[in-house]
Amino acid sequence: MENKYFTSGNYQARNDHEPGYIYLMEAEGYHGILPGCYLRRCKIGLSRNPQLRLQNFHSNQPPCNIKILTTIYVEDMAEIEGQLHQQFKNSQVKDLVKSREWFDLNPVDLALVHWAFSRYSVRVDAPRISTAGLIAACLVALIGVGTIGSMIMSQAATVNQEVRK
Repeated sequence: MENKYFTSGNYQARNDHEPGYIYLMEAEGYHGILPGCYLRRCKIGLSRNPQLRLQNFHSNQPPCNIKILTTIYVEDMAEIEGQLHQQFKNSQVKDLVKSREWFDLNPVDLALVHWAFSRYSVRVDAPRISTAGLIAACLVALIGVGTIGSMIMSQAATVNQEVRK
């Protein structure tokens, strides 16, 4: 088997301190109809490919529908995942000995998880602008607005003078 982690029969430990995704998945209807309205069983995990991870869940997990609620791209998956697990440890499912990645979240906790995700997210599609770049862009915009304003004032003054004649 030749891949990134198995090379010529030697096992290479996976490094999760790399850029990748943190995902929030939900086991839909896990708590039944009434409790499901209040508590939602969710998993905070990491993956380089969240869609593939979801497919693995569907083929290997108990018979419940699991869906991805949100994903974020981060520079250090293990670090951010650990911080999120620590932040929401009071909501961890206690009876799952092998996994500490599952949480029973009430509506307030779920909102806090979404807010925490937005704080940690690295915007890959958005251009990164430095503070100096932002200041320069604002100055250019102000100069442009000032130039347009002075042109309008100049034209208004010219029209005003022609009207007086």
